[in-house]
Amino acid sequence: MLRKKMRGRSKFLRKMNELMDIYSRSQDTGFAYRELLGLEHMIRYEGEKAMFDLNRASLLYDMEKYQEAAAVLRGIPSINPTFDAMCESLRFKIAEAI
Repeated sequence: MLRKKMRGRSKFLRKMNELMDIYSRSQDTGFAYRELLGLEHMIRYEGEKAMFDLNRASLLYDMEKYQEAAAVLRGIPSINPTFDAMCESLRFKIAEAI
């Protein structure tokens, strides 16, 4: 029952996960980036904003806009060790590409 309540809470995360799933199959970075930006108004919590920014930075990286991706990553706060590790992994990829 608790899981059912938690699942229905964040419409933003549900939509973002659907979008990223579609992107993983289509690899249409431009479409995914535009659609992701369209979800920004749905963000209600700091964690949602952090996930939004991480996905935004990842898409910018995939579009080879490394400086913009690095700037987005610098604005992401520390959330938890697992999330921070995902951010650090992307930072490393960007540093290698630059």
